[in-house]
Amino acid sequence: MEPDQARTIARFLAERPRRPKNIAFVSGGDGQFSGNVKYLFLHFARHVPQCKSVFVTTNATVHRALRGRGLRAVCFPSQDALEVLARASVVVADGFQYRENGMSVFAIGAKIVQLWHGVGFKKIGFVEAETSLDLPPERRAYLRERYSGYDAVVSTSPFYTEHLFKTSFGAKEIWETGYPRNDALVRPCAKDDLIGCDLESYAQVRTLARRFRLCLYAPTFRDDDGDFFQRGPLRFEALSRFLDREGMILFLKMHAFTSARLGSDLTNIRVIDNASDVYPLLPHFSCLITDYSSIYMDYLHLDRPVAFFPFDRADYASRMREFQFDYDDMTPGPKCFTQDDLERALVQAATDPDADRARRREVRELAFSHHDGRACWRVAERILQLAGVAGEPSGLSPSLAP
Repeated sequence: MEPDQARTIARFLAERPRRPKNIAFVSGGDGQFSGNVKYLFLHFARHVPQCKSVFVTTNATVHRALRGRGLRAVCFPSQDALEVLARASVVVADGFQYRENGMSVFAIGAKIVQLWHGVGFKKIGFVEAETSLDLPPERRAYLRERYSGYDAVVSTSPFYTEHLFKTSFGAKEIWETGYPRNDALVRPCAKDDLIGCDLESYAQVRTLARRFRLCLYAPTFRDDDGDFFQRGPLRFEALSRFLDREGMILFLKMHAFTSARLGSDLTNIRVIDNASDVYPLLPHFSCLITDYSSIYMDYLHLDRPVAFFPFDRADYASRMREFQFDYDDMTPGPKCFTQDDLERALVQAATDPDADRARRREVRELAFSHHDGRACWRVAERILQLAGVAGEPSGLSPSLAP
């Protein structure tokens, strides 16, 4: 930043004192409306009327959708967005994008709450910066900088507080509240929850679930190549025929960083928009398939079968992401490396859904202290305390919240 720019921004911030009841929620990725920050923002909009809660996005489509629903939203870098960030007492994020798109400059002086976006088994942050993998020095410095400087980071359990968040983040406080997005798995879907979702897929899922067993395949991205999926072992025509024989339909949800190109004639395989929020759809799936994504941890709240398909496990762990915890210990379900393995796992999920229930519950108890759908209430209470706003959300304690 040039000295003149820095002076202009400093003067802009000095002329706009931060207000305790102003809370800014900043979008991740390409400005999508998803993740923990989405569900906490909706909670504030619904249940914390004493605060001026505003969603700050870089995506004009998201901005219009939120405003169309009567929700406070601004599109960065508009003047309105700069005003919101400059006056907020607390800025809430669930990733680092706000630091990379320029928002963080206007958040200087605010309290920063990092909700983060998953608990699993991979090294992150400070621990990843010390990995034995061949990371360039600039990547290690990037990790140390991005995981530093938070007033609070949200955790899900004592295990992850001690072994992940305390060792991986630089934060003044760690709050064991649970993840806001998991509330959406154990309560009825509200209309505003569907903002940011693939509505066509949502309608298909709700309709098809009455007649078929629905499975979700949600692999994560690979750091070096978005085409890993095409090089994998799946033969999609044969898989579609297998699904048809078994009365199943597979929905594919790629990570936002990747995309899938499948033929249109695969009637038993459907693709969900990779940039969309999949959480309102999760309760409609009878089983989940993933590889290294932490989405399976959240799915454990539903106590349904999970199959793991780490077909490139050795390459992934040796070149891209080092594991902090033992993969087999942390993944309660069959490990599949071929299409035949995966098909057998899907049959088992349909015929014996309780096969790994004890292990699923064991991992869930390790990962989550709460399963009550009230994470938003707990985080909101802590944010109000951090902002210096007296009283609890909507006059209710989290234990009494609906």
